Amino acid sequence: MKNPSGILLKLLIIFVLSNVFITLYFILFFSSSSESINLTVIFKIIKQFGLIISIPTTILFFMIDFLIQRIKTKWILYLTRCIVFVVLMYLVNLFFSLFLISSALLDNPLINK
Repeated sequence: MKNPSGILLKLLIIFVLSNVFITLYFILFFSSSSESINLTVIFKIIKQFGLIISIPTTILFFMIDFLIQRIKTKWILYLTRCIVFVVLMYLVNLFFSLFLISSALLDNPLINK
């Protein structure tokens, strides 16, 4: 660990970006089932979906970044990046879809009770 502040900054940026993208995705695709979207609903979406999915995403990207920094050969680096990107996108998409479907069926934050 050469620069702990740089690593923490990377982790924070990845965490915040993934949380924002997940929240925006949920609001854009499920906003039609809501009467209105206010700050309370957004915080509920962040707590219910964003934080839960952002933590494993941050850990996975950190592990991939650590692996990619250790590779010295260019063609292996490009091949590794492509393989990791495809596998990671598939896994995150699968996990995200299953989590959204199951959570939306059980407790939809856009519906006021």
